[in-house]
Amino acid sequence: MSEIDEKDLKILEVLQEEGNITFVELGKRLNMSPSTAYIRVRRLKQMGLIKKVVSIIDYQRLGYKVRAYIFVKVDPKRLEAVARELANIENILQIHDITGEPSLIAQVIARDNEHLAQLLDQIGRIDGVVSTNTMIALRTLKESYRIRLT
Repeated sequence: MSEIDEKDLKILEVLQEEGNITFVELGKRLNMSPSTAYIRVRRLKQMGLIKKVVSIIDYQRLGYKVRAYIFVKVDPKRLEAVARELANIENILQIHDITGEPSLIAQVIARDNEHLAQLLDQIGRIDGVVSTNTMIALRTLKESYRIRLT
């Protein structure tokens, strides 16, 4: 991987907060030309430091009132297959392989508790899932997508 410098880190800091900023504005903020900003961003994407630029949706305003974390205990021989099947379930936002007794943790959103129960039933039917333990988030106190880089 090529070296990244202080300007690259500053670009990443700005993009964490404003992913849709124009190259003209990015250049102005960081004292570089728009073409230099474009070239640097393109290089950061090619290096894999910028995985994707997305909009963060307020799922609650779209009717998804329940956010839950499902701890999934899996037969170790079926871990990869179970993870692939979980990844195909629309309402699962994230899946992490974790340490400890459960094998995986999945973050899900659901319209209501009945919808969550349907998701749990779907997960429970996956070959290799031994058990699940679910925790419902009552409220979100912090949700951030950035860290300080410089």
